[in-house]
Amino acid sequence: MNSYRKGENMGNFGSKHLLGLAWVVPLVALVLIITLFIRKRKGLGENYDRGVIKAAALFIWIWEAVKTIYIFNSAAYGGVGDYTAYMLPFHICSMALYAFWIIGFHPGKLADFIKPFAFSVMLLVTTIILIVPDFAGILGNLPDWRLVADNIMPFQSFSYHGTLLFVPLYMVLSGFYKPRMKDIGKATLVLLVTALFAFTMNKILGETDFMTLETGSGNPFNYLIADQYLLYFLLLLGVSVGGSFITLAAAQGIKACFARCK
Repeated sequence: MNSYRKGENMGNFGSKHLLGLAWVVPLVALVLIITLFIRKRKGLGENYDRGVIKAAALFIWIWEAVKTIYIFNSAAYGGVGDYTAYMLPFHICSMALYAFWIIGFHPGKLADFIKPFAFSVMLLVTTIILIVPDFAGILGNLPDWRLVADNIMPFQSFSYHGTLLFVPLYMVLSGFYKPRMKDIGKATLVLLVTALFAFTMNKILGETDFMTLETGSGNPFNYLIADQYLLYFLLLLGVSVGGSFITLAAAQGIKACFARCK
């Protein structure tokens, strides 16, 4: 999406970014409080947890449908009636569409295996995007949050990423997933599988940058792609795995601290 700036209103930490955080973060907190309160008040368990994650998965799929309809009807994405390949749901954040669906609708060994990825990697990537959204181009062209057609995509992006913030936090706070540092192996394996898929799709489509593995759009290490691609990939992997491990370790430590304080 075009990230054209209009004065201080646009860009990272501009007024549009800060106002976006001002509505999405409290909304996430409110939904967390309500869903956790209901769970505790009624003594509900995993079936309820999966129901919450099912609702979240359906919510982001609905937003994905809204995005698709908008792109088909917008001249800004290759013309009306076209769907630009780089908007296909194969980016790193798009993996939540599939991960949350599997966890919510298909409980079992696969769902359990991808929980660490759904928690640590999704929480890490979502946090980064919400801190520096202009790098991902999700602020749009307008300097404010007016309810107009040109703000459909920013509303879609912030609502989508807000859900990606909500689900990992809910998973841990509800006890549905108990974070452990040793789960970094599972999270890394799922990350590598998604990266291989994204890399393959980039080569097949020839005009995409899924998971910033082709042109590195918005990535500070993209200058390495032309001559040192392996180093570029290893840097991305190191940041992702390292950040995910820190996320798991912090969550495990906080949970242990709360358990001792009870």
